[in-house]
Amino acid sequence: MPRRGTKLSPDAAQRNSEAIARWKAENIENLSIGLRKGKRDAYKRLAAARGTSVSAMIQTYMDEECRKSGIEI
Repeated sequence: MPRRGTKLSPDAAQRNSEAIARWKAENIENLSIGLRKGKRDAYKRLAAARGTSVSAMIQTYMDEECRKSGIEI
């Protein structure tokens, strides 16, 4: 992956994009939740105030709860 701000040639940018997509397909699962209107923005503000993302906050919380419950991740 190139350094931030590095300009790639169009061909290199395409290959990079494809490599990222392949990695995500092999390594990432998505989980979707429904929220009442207004909560999403409140959660985003909370995460930003803590210098993190909503996704990272949820993962940290769920990982800890799994550990407490003896559920292997």
